[in-house]
Amino acid sequence: MQKTLIFLLLMLALIPVEAQNISSGLYFAAHTSIKEERTSLILSPEFDASKGLTLDFDIKFRPEEHNYGYVFRIIIDDEKSFDLIANITPEKRALNLIEGNNVYLAFDEELLNQYSWNKWAHIRCSIYPDSLRLIFDNQTLQSQYKFINIKNVKFYFGYSDHEKFHSSDVPPMSIRNIKITDNKNKTIAYWPLKEHLSHSCLDSLYQIPATVTNPTWEINKHTKWVKEKTLALPIYTQICHAPSKGNIYFANSSFVLVYSTIDNTLDTIYPAHGAPYTEINNQLIYQPYYDELWSYDFDPLKQMSIFNFKDNTWTNNDREIKNPEYSQHNTFISPNDSCLYIFGGYGNYQYKNLILKKGRTQDDWIPVSYNEEIPPRYLSGSDYKNRDTILVFGGCGNPQGKQELGVINYYDLYAIDINTFKTKKLWTIPNDTKNFVVGNHIVTDETNNKLYALCFPNDCSNSYILLKSFDLTDGNNCTNYADTIPFSFNDVNSFCTLYYDSLQSKLYAVTNYNYNNKSNINIYSLAYPPLKIEDTLQTVAGHKALVTKTGFFIGIGICIIAGMGCMYLCYRKKKRRRKESHIPHNPPVVTNTDRSSKTTTQDENYKPQPDIHKKSSILFLDGFQVWDKNGADITKSFTPILKQLLILIILYSVNNKKGISNVTLRELLWFDKTDESAQNNRRVNIRKLKLLLEKLDGVELVKESTYWALKFTHAYCDYIDVCNWIDKVKNKEPITAENINDLPLNLLSGQLLPYVQTDWLDSFKSDYTNSVLDMAINLSKQEYIKGNNELLIQIANSMFAHDKTDEYALILKCHTLYKQGRTSLAKTTFDTFCNEYKAMLNTNYTKTFNEVINCQL
Repeated sequence: MQKTLIFLLLMLALIPVEAQNISSGLYFAAHTSIKEERTSLILSPEFDASKGLTLDFDIKFRPEEHNYGYVFRIIIDDEKSFDLIANITPEKRALNLIEGNNVYLAFDEELLNQYSWNKWAHIRCSIYPDSLRLIFDNQTLQSQYKFINIKNVKFYFGYSDHEKFHSSDVPPMSIRNIKITDNKNKTIAYWPLKEHLSHSCLDSLYQIPATVTNPTWEINKHTKWVKEKTLALPIYTQICHAPSKGNIYFANSSFVLVYSTIDNTLDTIYPAHGAPYTEINNQLIYQPYYDELWSYDFDPLKQMSIFNFKDNTWTNNDREIKNPEYSQHNTFISPNDSCLYIFGGYGNYQYKNLILKKGRTQDDWIPVSYNEEIPPRYLSGSDYKNRDTILVFGGCGNPQGKQELGVINYYDLYAIDINTFKTKKLWTIPNDTKNFVVGNHIVTDETNNKLYALCFPNDCSNSYILLKSFDLTDGNNCTNYADTIPFSFNDVNSFCTLYYDSLQSKLYAVTNYNYNNKSNINIYSLAYPPLKIEDTLQTVAGHKALVTKTGFFIGIGICIIAGMGCMYLCYRKKKRRRKESHIPHNPPVVTNTDRSSKTTTQDENYKPQPDIHKKSSILFLDGFQVWDKNGADITKSFTPILKQLLILIILYSVNNKKGISNVTLRELLWFDKTDESAQNNRRVNIRKLKLLLEKLDGVELVKESTYWALKFTHAYCDYIDVCNWIDKVKNKEPITAENINDLPLNLLSGQLLPYVQTDWLDSFKSDYTNSVLDMAINLSKQEYIKGNNELLIQIANSMFAHDKTDEYALILKCHTLYKQGRTSLAKTTFDTFCNEYKAMLNTNYTKTFNEVINCQL
């Protein structure tokens, strides 16, 4: 029975990654954050609640030092609040529904003791005119209540800034799948809290917004590495993963350190006897069949040094430091014979391509012959594809295996059948790919046809790691995920690897750099499956949430728009009064009233703002540029770090109305520095930035509380100008003849900092694109603009500059052009759109030209 169980654990370790659910929910910052940084979620749907309402959602509590707080407040007519208050601690557990000073429903503590930390539970709260009902994980409480007349209802989760019912106590929790129903069980709104916007989330039925402050979206854990631990350990520490146990082991001559992926803790085991081999190279593997750690050496007549968890001993006590003979090789344990196999590596000025085998008690390594030789290499990655097949991806070396003949990088994938040792080359990607090698272990996902690898340039010391995926079948569709991981690469002294932990559904990246008599180890985690930032963004009002396109596509878009403008001018000169011979089926009626004198007057009255402010200006749109108070361009005075510092302060000042904290600045700009070094760097660069800003009139760098912000009085910033108008239009401020000339329509097509490429900027760019597209749609529906054809076309063009496949922009432009009698230009716009749509999405646009010009906006 015990052998069977161990064999099942072995099989579990070899099962390839299966498709996993994507995380959803909103993580609430609670008492560990200052009050201003705690999370709030506000819902205010309009519906008839006079006969009652029900609120459903899932909740997950996590343990912290302080756990008291308001799960939600249901506020009736701004006069009465029903509050669910939680105090879930190891010593005491309470969950009560309160109104005023009265506790109406309180769950028994014995019931709450059955709840497990970090597990999702379901809550349903029903409020009727004369009764209350509360359900927690299928346990129901109900109570009578004095009759109330319900008209207006608001829902506050976590922090509440309501004028009468303010509260800052937030329990450490996460919320997902919020549903509101009426007394007839009709769903009013549903928020999965999965895909989202920056500070809001739309319900999946009617796009009713949920307003969020200080959000941490669970789905974003799929897009950014989280540094879990940093370890400074004795030099030559070895690393391995035990997937069936949820542990990562770090072993050296002094101790075995156990990192648990389950609870993010470290435990230390001090061996009673022996030690692993002291190797510069990583030569440690977990043996799931025996539940042991195997440390191995390549000297002849040397058995494994085996660590037994039952008595905490190593079988060997050889502490001599070994020179690596097979540096950066790949390893696997075979389920057929439970032996250790290695492939490749580097040593003695040679690249290797041998497959060697060693049993648990064997002295010597046994060469294994295989049919199609893989070119000699090291720095490759390997993983089981299935029980019978090992994959080897990438690396560097050369066909002869001799270092003096140079080194080339490989971007190929080989499959090795571990039963017959027949080898097959599956594919290779073009060698014009940007130079990279691969972390020691890769992760395969047959269900989704993906291979994941940690890739890093091997031609520089201050390198970086990027998670990439490739199609498992052919190597196509190379995709970058998450942010980069700093990596000091010094050949045999550096090591990185990728693990998939099925217990937590996470990827773990582990890096090790041996330097100055220490092993500097970092552990990073990323929720599985990895996602791109645009995968987490919500579709808004019929247009896609997209990250800013690359400069190439921007240029193409500008050329297309310019080409349309030329065609339009030629058309107006040659065919201004000629009617089109082609008339589509069921066209709208076009008469002279469509071009009334009123419209013409509006066209003539609109005078766009000047394109460039050349004094005391900070420009972000279509490029970074700074002009001083004398009109001199001082952009070159900004070093890369000063440029990023200025951008961060302005972006955060605009988006959270407070600015950016020292903690956030360190995380984004000086994450690789010690506390003291990061503080010194910040002080020096803040002082330099202040000196540069003194060259502008009307802008000041200030620190309020713990936040750095810019205060503008007379200076100009195009990004702030557009954002102010975004807020005005969002708040339904009407556009009139008096303020039309203040509207910066000429700026709406500008891309936000297109030539600044850094990971933390991507979400700001995406949010800005979404906001501009929303603003453009709302502008097109304003009464003053709806009758102004030229303004409508300009709005459509600005939308196309951000998204060439935006359907609303297509309908708006074609409909407007057709209404003006410019059918040929409308058809050209439609054809261009269809070509772009096909090229970008690899599918044909389904609507016909006639359907587009007859669409109702």
